Amino acid sequence: MTNLLIRLFIRNPEDTRSSGARYAYGRLAGAAGLCANLLLFLAKLLAGLFSSSMAIVADAFNNLSDAGSSVVTLVGFKLSSAPPDKEHPFGHGRMEYLTAMAVAVMIMLAGVELAKSSVDKILHPTGTDFRLLSVGILAAAVVIKLWMAAFYRDIGRRIGSEALRAAAADSRNDVICTGVVLLSTVIGRFTGWEVDGWVGAAVALFVLWSGFSVLRDTVSPLLGQAPDPAMVQGIRDTVLSHEGIIGVHDLMVHNYGPGRCVISLHAEVPAHEDMLQCHDLIDRIEKEIAGKYNSMVCIHMDPVETDDPKVEQLLELTREILREIDPGLSLHDFRVVFGNTHTNLIFDVVVPFGYREADGLCGEIQHGLWERDPNLFAVATVEHSYT
Repeated sequence: MTNLLIRLFIRNPEDTRSSGARYAYGRLAGAAGLCANLLLFLAKLLAGLFSSSMAIVADAFNNLSDAGSSVVTLVGFKLSSAPPDKEHPFGHGRMEYLTAMAVAVMIMLAGVELAKSSVDKILHPTGTDFRLLSVGILAAAVVIKLWMAAFYRDIGRRIGSEALRAAAADSRNDVICTGVVLLSTVIGRFTGWEVDGWVGAAVALFVLWSGFSVLRDTVSPLLGQAPDPAMVQGIRDTVLSHEGIIGVHDLMVHNYGPGRCVISLHAEVPAHEDMLQCHDLIDRIEKEIAGKYNSMVCIHMDPVETDDPKVEQLLELTREILREIDPGLSLHDFRVVFGNTHTNLIFDVVVPFGYREADGLCGEIQHGLWERDPNLFAVATVEHSYT
């Protein structure tokens, strides 16, 4: 069914990276979700009213909130597909994250309303009328929501959309909620136990937790979470695969929405090579990475001394000291300034986040150097990795 809808409504199914393609997929997902959720809302509302079941009515309004979420998804994908402008030169891709956040808030608001109605039903219980029609509607709703969860997950995976992943999680939760409501209806019919309000409360708590989980996962990219390690390794491997590149450091990936990122890094090249040729190499690498990751790329070229045995010896000495202090430490941008009375070793030290001894690290490095040679001085800058 999903592949059929894609073939009918997506012009070029293979294109999942351009803003136009993402909007087309998002529009399809939002429209399908809106139609399905409105249909489920009306069917469950009638079933709940006919059987006087607060749990079914609560589940119906959960579907109404899902329909509202589908509208938000449609609007969000439309806004995120807008081209860059003077005020937003990197585009509007983060609107997808705001869309997912709005969906999460709507889920939580629905959970609050469901909880209030369910508590009222617990305090003032009323009987429910078992009807086969209601049971049939709930069973059909479970099947439809199972398909919707798979549908959202498939499209979300194709285009890398947090908003659709949130919608998939919401649909999965609806399957559980509706299944619990269906079970409570059957229990009430054959045992006479008044569990309708309690089940409605349990469904409300589950909806609240679902909304909180989606909100938590959405806030992280907005705050600037670390990039995917596989992507980072892929970028490193691509750069280092070119002859003439001897090192990579200060790699940063700035996220401006799904499929929109700015990549910057420092690439080390031998200082004795022709700088014009090295610059041409850097340009070619930038274009290769930009095409591979659909991104803007900026590479800073760092000339590194590779022909001076004294520099190489001091570099290895400094690396040895760092390994003795902590194997997780690394360095880059190593330079040496030789003087008549002393020698300065200038470099950057990369420490893991949470490294406890960062404040005293430079002193430890200096102490290690003086143990080897009292004329060596460390001019070190401590920094964190952004990947």
